Amino acid sequence: MSEVISFKVSKEIKEKYEQLKDVIDWPAELRAFVEERIRKAERKRIIHKILEKKTREILPRGSVVAAIREDREGD
Repeated sequence: MSEVISFKVSKEIKEKYEQLKDVIDWPAELRAFVEERIRKAERKRIIHKILEKKTREILPRGSVVAAIREDREGD
């Protein structure tokens, strides 16, 4: 089942949104953006949890850099 999320934007943004309705599939674009942003935030949270648990352990060389790079670049 779907849920509704709403948010406010400036009048200028709303006008541009309306002008581009026939060019951009706003619901699909916004859903995709939110889903990707959630995936990135979840990965970041997991990385932080792992690093917190391993603060006293030695991590393999480059593992932190690789995890951060993957988070920034996204898959």
